[in-house]
Amino acid sequence: MPVTAPQPLSGYRILDLTVMTAGPVGTMMLGDIGADVIKIEELEGGELSRNMGTVYVGRESANFLSQNRNKRSVRLDLKKPEGRAAFLRMAAQADVITENFRAGTMDRLGIGYDAVRAVNPRIIFASISAFGQDGPYAHLPANDPIIQALSGVMAMTGDAGGDPVRMGTPVPDFNAAALLAFSVTSALLHRERTGEGQRLDLSLLGATIFGTLPRDGETFITGKAPPRLGSGHPSFCPYRNFRGAEGDLFFLAAFTEKFWSSLCQALERPDLATDERSKTNVARCQNRAFVDDALQDEFARRNTDELLALLARHNVPAARVQDLAQALREDPQIRHNNTVIKVEHPTAGTVEMLALPINFHGTPAQYRRAAPVLGQHTVDVLREFGFADEEMDSLLAARAVAQADPA
Repeated sequence: MPVTAPQPLSGYRILDLTVMTAGPVGTMMLGDIGADVIKIEELEGGELSRNMGTVYVGRESANFLSQNRNKRSVRLDLKKPEGRAAFLRMAAQADVITENFRAGTMDRLGIGYDAVRAVNPRIIFASISAFGQDGPYAHLPANDPIIQALSGVMAMTGDAGGDPVRMGTPVPDFNAAALLAFSVTSALLHRERTGEGQRLDLSLLGATIFGTLPRDGETFITGKAPPRLGSGHPSFCPYRNFRGAEGDLFFLAAFTEKFWSSLCQALERPDLATDERSKTNVARCQNRAFVDDALQDEFARRNTDELLALLARHNVPAARVQDLAQALREDPQIRHNNTVIKVEHPTAGTVEMLALPINFHGTPAQYRRAAPVLGQHTVDVLREFGFADEEMDSLLAARAVAQADPA
């Protein structure tokens, strides 16, 4: 997509050392709104997600391609003195540094916040980790499902009477990614007003606990954890999956008394609207089996398309349960929203990706480049930071930096 207008973060440089999902997705969002995101990668193998998963296009993993657009790749060995010196020289000219190593790793490498702040007091230094930079768990390894398990989120996911289930998408990672993008832009705004840089400490655990709203309030008040109810809801009824006559699933969300009244009208069941067991949401939650069975009996008489059309006419929230392929390829609203974009990758060809889900009417997101090949921009970026040709030659000879490998 051609650049057509300045963007909110145009002119800001981010040195991105994050790996896997939470950090890379957060910095990709920042890149979508104009930041120059420079991905610092290990010489051998590069970022972890380049070599993870089972779906690849040539040498490029689907994981890496999907969450690293609008970035440039520099191969830099931070374990070598020359590599660390090069990094600090770049940090002196950067606006933001993002990293998600385990707590203390950056300090041990000699490139932690204090070292960077000594050469650039205005730096925004964002650390995103599993548990935070200190505390009893800070030294432990963890990733998204570990956080799901620890936070209580996994325990509320699954069928009634069954075991807890991992959520199908990495929600803790994406909560943390969104908070990373939010906190960096907030810190940059603060710096514009005061001239002060600062350190940011984000954790997947904190982002996930925050994401339990409003289940947290219910738990604080009752002292009880939310039960597992499959597709159901602890505070609303009916609010779950049902089946049409042909067996296809749809989700019904009659979560207000108005929606419940409209549902009863649609089904021509005024008795359900007046029955003491189903008259109010509190009563319905106390008599779930009665309500769910009565509704399923009604739904079994019509196919799912007929039911969805009927419910739409009566303004009752409902939707077919689609798989991701159906949603991305077939759903008319998702297609209308331009959710899927295409970018050209130097080796993988045309790559389909999810667009930034924010419509900036004045400064729209721009998709300037696909995820980079490992080391694709090493020489160009270092030259932009003032490294002379002889310095480049020295760094390359010492294997402190490297260019892209031949195709």
